[in-house]
Amino acid sequence: MKILKNIFFLAIASTLIFSQCKEPASLNALVVTDQSSESGNDIKAILENTGLFDTEIENGASPDFAGYDVVVLNIEKGSWDDDTKEAFSSYVKNGGGVVVLSNTGEAFSGWADYQKIVGLTSDNTTGKSKEAYTYKVANVNTSHPITKGLNTSWLHNDDYMLYSAGSTTGDVEVLSTAVADSIQGGNGKSLPVLFTVKFGEGRVFHSTLGNNSSNSMKCVGFITTLQRGAEWAATGVVSQEVPLDFPTFVSTHTWPDFKPLTLDEIFKKASTYEIGKSRKYLADISERIRNSDGKPDTYAMYESKILEFLHSEATVDSKKYLCKELSWIGSDASVNALSKLVNDKDLSEAASYALQRLRL
Repeated sequence: MKILKNIFFLAIASTLIFSQCKEPASLNALVVTDQSSESGNDIKAILENTGLFDTEIENGASPDFAGYDVVVLNIEKGSWDDDTKEAFSSYVKNGGGVVVLSNTGEAFSGWADYQKIVGLTSDNTTGKSKEAYTYKVANVNTSHPITKGLNTSWLHNDDYMLYSAGSTTGDVEVLSTAVADSIQGGNGKSLPVLFTVKFGEGRVFHSTLGNNSSNSMKCVGFITTLQRGAEWAATGVVSQEVPLDFPTFVSTHTWPDFKPLTLDEIFKKASTYEIGKSRKYLADISERIRNSDGKPDTYAMYESKILEFLHSEATVDSKKYLCKELSWIGSDASVNALSKLVNDKDLSEAASYALQRLRL
């Protein structure tokens, strides 16, 4: 009986201990914004789609930073009183995490601590590109937790490039740069677009991306670096995997709902492919198959979707592409389906090629 009683109390104690531990999904984030409510909600969605953050939005002039693992600033014109400024400085000095977005670095002029926190000097101007355009981001630090594993260079989708980060200050570590295109009113130099700042015990991630919310905030590059940057600012580490459809140096990718497309959505987008256009959605399907667990059931699922695709209203070019995938994952079901397509005037060659490989 005594042993059973001890086990009982040990179980209760263990439950209490674990209930007090912070789970990965319970990082608390505060989004402080004076932009549109849509912008704040978009940032909230991006953070919460990771499963790591519980997020609140504060539109007031005197936010309370206490109790948050990371504070995301998306403000254009700061109006904090002295007490709020002091509270923010103390929050960061004592180990608080901060994410600075868009032109927030210029929100307060003449506030010395703020300039050190955001990593920008006080004499920066609010210059930006003439138009929103797609530009290349180069990761100059590929060993930092935020950028580790990302493509060395990648295209950021339709955004205004800010020129205010040309002069940094404080304990800054540049992660990624982009060229300020002279055609767009820039000086032709590489400027920081992603960088970190150390202030006291705090960690700051600064991103100048995301200035054209209708497009740029849906860029997978923006979303991924914001999510990874927020986790790093909050914890000092990054646990998130790099998404398979992270942009490359030749292709942009977007997530309309700020989260990865489902497989059905990818197939739907791939169905419109024609030669001469981007194959990014077809390539995504290929990449998913190659990075899958390799189990027969998984290959069977992909095979089923591709066979359904071949009998859909998808373009001939997209069907030809996916016939090649069947050539190495296909079963007898593919052999039967492809045998019928050999007589199809549009798909005969692709079907014959796949059949030949399957019968080897």
